Amino acid sequence: MRPERFRDFAVQSYTTAGLAAEPWDDGNKRPLGVKVTLPSGAQVWHAVTVQSPEGEKSSEPEKIVEGDAPASEPLPDLTSRVPVPTVEAFLAGTIRNAGSTEVSGVYSYSGRETPSVHPGFGVTFHSGAKAFCVFVHVAGPGQGRPGNAYDIPTEV
Repeated sequence: MRPERFRDFAVQSYTTAGLAAEPWDDGNKRPLGVKVTLPSGAQVWHAVTVQSPEGEKSSEPEKIVEGDAPASEPLPDLTSRVPVPTVEAFLAGTIRNAGSTEVSGVYSYSGRETPSVHPGFGVTFHSGAKAFCVFVHVAGPGQGRPGNAYDIPTEV
């Protein structure tokens, strides 16, 4: 799945799950991303980076590869203040539960054997492509503007 199409898919998946979501960018630093507002009013801005399948050229039409969609799983509760890994699990779960036959798997960065320095989640596709959704900013309810990039609190 190409970057713009994945971003639009993520926005649609979050919206379907009841969250407010919109495309976001940070200029040349992060040209693609999504801003999500949680039920508590907290906000998360995550980047969208996609690694194309081996041999695919962006100048050619995208080759859609489909297979079985990942099995749906229950989403964690976000109605109150929660740890950031719970937000990771919720956003990753909305992508997993969307039923896309292009998606082969979804994982939270904090759930890996060696957790990432920065929170977020990843998506694998049947085509061999991979999407990486690193949390860039997080703002608590009523906070308005976020702090510095990657200065992520432990809970929101």
